Amino acid sequence: MNGRRERGSVTVYAIAAGTVLGLIAMAIVQATALIGLQHEVSRAADLSALAASQASVAGRDGCLAAADLARRNHSAVVICRMDFDVATVTTRGESKALWGQRFAFERKARAAPSDYLGE
Repeated sequence: MNGRRERGSVTVYAIAAGTVLGLIAMAIVQATALIGLQHEVSRAADLSALAASQASVAGRDGCLAAADLARRNHSAVVICRMDFDVATVTTRGESKALWGQRFAFERKARAAPSDYLGE
């Protein structure tokens, strides 16, 4: 008799365990996406600073070049400063809505021409 009342209890435990494991997997996937966004924003900052410095050496607007390159890398230039041909750029990237919230990351990079320090 006792075995009859507990019939199907394993199914309930399996569903609960599956739900918990699914939530953990979803959290890991979203954390990985945020780490990827951090790397993307860092890359955009580095490349934008290099582009700004190269554009300045060529006589063009460095901050305009930085903004264009950052946009193509799914980021935006928040701060761009040119000291002679040395570029200091801060980029910002935002995530899509995760758990009803958006996350944003800012990264700063600096680049100078190759002959800046002399040889």
